Amino acid sequence: MARQNKLSRHFRLRSRGEDPKGTKHLEKLHVKADDIVLVLSGDDKGKRGKVMRAIPAEGMIVVEGINKKFKHLARSQENPQGGRIEREYPIHACKVKKVEG
Repeated sequence: MARQNKLSRHFRLRSRGEDPKGTKHLEKLHVKADDIVLVLSGDDKGKRGKVMRAIPAEGMIVVEGINKKFKHLARSQENPQGGRIEREYPIHACKVKKVEG
């Protein structure tokens, strides 16, 4: 008996215009701005910080002092020498636990 050619769940949902990953991450985050959180995994595991910004559509948050990276700036009229600035980048909300707030 020949195996039927079944399309994957991912492909079926995409062809109908649905998101294969679901929409649970779009509903609500368990943390909001100004909450104190503890990082559960990653390079900054064990650190605490204050939530500066929440991005519910992507399931991400920006935490003060966590996931800091350098952004390199090209030369411009405002910044004739160029340079680099250190800033916080978003992390997934599932990687943090609310401690206070």
